[in-house]
Amino acid sequence: MTLNADYGYYDISKKSNQANNFYNINGEVIRTPDVFRSNSLQYINIVSFKVDYEQILFKKFKVETGLKWARSITDNNLLREDYVAGSWAKNNQLSSLFKYNEDISAAYISAARQINPKLSAKAGLRAELTDADGEWISADTISSKRYINLFPTLFVGYNPNKNLRLGLSYTLRVRRPNFRQLNPFRMYIDATNAIEGNPDLDPQYSNQLSLSLGIKQHFSIALNGQFTNNAIIQSPYFNNQTGEKLIVWENFGKQNFMGASFAMTEFPVTKWFNLNMNIFLAQLSNTSGNYKKESLFSQGYMNATFVLPKDYKVEMIGMFQSGLPYGYFTVKPSGQLDLGIKKGVMKNKGTISIMAYDLFKTQNSKVILDDGSIEEYTLHNRYKSQKIAVTFSIRFGQSKALRQRKVGELEEGSRVGTSN
Repeated sequence: MTLNADYGYYDISKKSNQANNFYNINGEVIRTPDVFRSNSLQYINIVSFKVDYEQILFKKFKVETGLKWARSITDNNLLREDYVAGSWAKNNQLSSLFKYNEDISAAYISAARQINPKLSAKAGLRAELTDADGEWISADTISSKRYINLFPTLFVGYNPNKNLRLGLSYTLRVRRPNFRQLNPFRMYIDATNAIEGNPDLDPQYSNQLSLSLGIKQHFSIALNGQFTNNAIIQSPYFNNQTGEKLIVWENFGKQNFMGASFAMTEFPVTKWFNLNMNIFLAQLSNTSGNYKKESLFSQGYMNATFVLPKDYKVEMIGMFQSGLPYGYFTVKPSGQLDLGIKKGVMKNKGTISIMAYDLFKTQNSKVILDDGSIEEYTLHNRYKSQKIAVTFSIRFGQSKALRQRKVGELEEGSRVGTSN
């Protein structure tokens, strides 16, 4: 039996200061500049308790069961100020206060059995009760959700010999909206473009199927399918009179893919060259009402390591993703190439490395709207992806791995959404 208690606190501030100028096609000023600033404060407290229990029954079944309770409390405050007549004035219409509290109670049980030396199976069921309340104080609006979900899982493995591994799995998964997506604040990209959260968002549910084949130590092939309902995606809205464009988080509809993957793990091409590689091809579709968009999708990853004399290693990492449909948008292709060198020190108990990321500055986000509501609308995000990292790491003590603690609030903490 394992008991865990966890507490996480997040203090997040996002500031924006903008000066927007407006010109006609001839470069002439057509209206007064729109100058404003905003400060979005978010405080999140997460508390969780969980107990896990394992037992061998009848010398045949490994049974795992457990209980968990987690509470998330969020407090959000957005201050918007406009620069008017030489001074800053609070914009009461766009400033906002929002509180969101959520309790999740869960119980699970699973049983696994090695039926014979070649055949194994595992099945499980998880039940979750969600109780959530949102209070948009500025808009005098309250939203409440209470629901129960059941999530089954099933896995069957068959190893006919030491060089082949077959696996068949099914699972129903849930992805709840992160706390930023639930926040109804309007965050302006510029004076006429904004992103808005939605406190009425429901979780999205995905049925996942996989049939895998492992060949010897280094190769694997898999057929995968994922069928998602209530997909959490951003949808566009336009005001033809003012030109304002708004992107709102919504439950879009269905998002499905069926595809195949090939993976190569730690394959020794030569004594001095190791290769990791993963290639994925799939057919994607997005459906909402009468709208449907399909596309062939490809994704690739490669990690090549070159072993040099005197404990030096050169590492090259490459990633590629083709375009894909994303709700009413199309995401354009992107990729990245990283290069670095590592040196083993202190009898290889320590490592010094220098890595250069995104050498050709190709890792950026570009989406284009293609629902026919407007002639052209493109969002292009070029963040600072190029960087150089110098790292030193060292291993202390014995190399024997200790049992890893099952941290309780990781699932809720992953919904904080502090990343780029």
